[in-house]
Amino acid sequence: MSEKRRPFSVTLLLVMVLLVAVWGATRFTAALRWRNVLTEFDSSLSVLYLSATGAGWGAAGGALALGILRRKRWAAAGSFAVIVLWVSEYWIERLFFETSRANLPFALTVSALFIALAGLLANLPQTQSYFTKSEAHEQPVEKPDIA
Repeated sequence: MSEKRRPFSVTLLLVMVLLVAVWGATRFTAALRWRNVLTEFDSSLSVLYLSATGAGWGAAGGALALGILRRKRWAAAGSFAVIVLWVSEYWIERLFFETSRANLPFALTVSALFIALAGLLANLPQTQSYFTKSEAHEQPVEKPDIA
């Protein structure tokens, strides 16, 4: 059985989701590995918060990556939602828990582009078609006639 290749837009969406997963896993690992340093220097974000959010983003990214690879209908919209939430968390942490930085215009631009790209990729016709066609060929399970 030959399957149609995944569109480039879906591949880019998958890469974005994998970035969220890898970032979350890295955050989780770093929080646990550097917990003594974070506690010693009285980090504004606790080790528990950093490790929990890292694990959450890793799990969410992993689940979405599997959803994309398995052509689940919810994966495109879920990917966009997770990316918006991920960028929102970044900005909440940046505005309320970090010291001000000089690169505000750059960070705003990259955040807006990341969200716009995710929204565009999730809503392209070839992306939508990729996820809807996966269920079109599936046949419902029928009960055999036993007489």
